[in-house]
Amino acid sequence: MTRLTDFFAARPLMLGSRASALALAQADIVRDRLAPLATDILSLTTRGDRILDRSLADAGGKGLFVKELERQLLDGGCDAAVHSMKDMETVFADGTAIAAVLPREDRRDALVGPFATIDSLPQGAVVGTASVRRQALLCHYRPDLRIELLRGNINTRLAALAEGRYDAIILAIAGLRRLALDVPHTPLDPAIMPPAAAQGALAIQIRDADDDRGRAVADAIASLNCAKASAEVTAERAMLAHLDGSCHTPIAASATLDDDGTLHLDGMVLSPDGVVAHRDSETAPQEDATELGQQLGARLLDAAGGRGFLA
Repeated sequence: MTRLTDFFAARPLMLGSRASALALAQADIVRDRLAPLATDILSLTTRGDRILDRSLADAGGKGLFVKELERQLLDGGCDAAVHSMKDMETVFADGTAIAAVLPREDRRDALVGPFATIDSLPQGAVVGTASVRRQALLCHYRPDLRIELLRGNINTRLAALAEGRYDAIILAIAGLRRLALDVPHTPLDPAIMPPAAAQGALAIQIRDADDDRGRAVADAIASLNCAKASAEVTAERAMLAHLDGSCHTPIAASATLDDDGTLHLDGMVLSPDGVVAHRDSETAPQEDATELGQQLGARLLDAAGGRGFLA
């Protein structure tokens, strides 16, 4: 570490981040973990942050949050990019790699507002979300609910709830915790609301660069990797990749790694209206994380009757 500290003293390691408060809080987590290395943060407002009048799927997909950071990374504007991993597509830019997945935050969703549970929401209650997964799961469990589009940063969403535009909204617990927001919320049972693949995980993307700086960046970032979180998200993203789900396809995936090295993967795919749903689970050794995700994805696809089911 002394060698790396000296290396980055003259030119700090530059972390690329979206400019939202949550993204910058996540970049600060990475910076704190890299201490005492000298680091700076380059913040960008991405196209995904600017388009707020339609769902992310309709705007062009979750890659909108990632591609501009990848461009900065490849152009040398930053040394590493910090991502909420659930926002990353299963294929990312050539010439880059995921060098670390940090220890995972709580992956569950939260019901935010005055109601303690989904069951206690009034008949026909208006619930805000921008996620096709959350919308389909809510409609699957409570077909009477009205699901309305909710975009913007967390504070914008909370303000919309406070203004009475929604009876409740769905947010990720990880975001609430990383911003230390003290708002009324209830964690949702994963049996009812299973999370998105890699939800709660932070990924650090770097250039594949075989030079002194590239090797120093790779060494510094690799030291942050959590083997448990990495195995879990590998299985989840392998399932997602096998299903080839677009942002229009409601897909949930959640893997947990036991102390004995056994990986459990729970997966679900739904029709966008939530009427049809297929769910299954599988286990495998930690070293077979990719194969586990592929196998469960294949089973779910078979149960759904093939790729025609996918939106």
